[in-house]
Amino acid sequence: MTTKNPTMAILKVPLREIAVDAPYYEAGGSTFHVHTCIDAEHPHPWRCNSPYCHILTGLCPDHGGLEPVRIGEEPWRGR
Repeated sequence: MTTKNPTMAILKVPLREIAVDAPYYEAGGSTFHVHTCIDAEHPHPWRCNSPYCHILTGLCPDHGGLEPVRIGEEPWRGR
């Protein structure tokens, strides 16, 4: 009896695009994720692809929040 390799089965699932009407910030990562801006007057979703995000709820850069950390410009590496 042979069993299928579950990893290979997952890799063969076709990716699909999801249209999101939200601003995005390019930070060099490979996968976008959605943050939620908590601006009192205009709460909205925003996307970024920084691999260093660990908090997804807060102000977006347009409303005074921090810019996402870009790959190659990590502040902890003195860049």
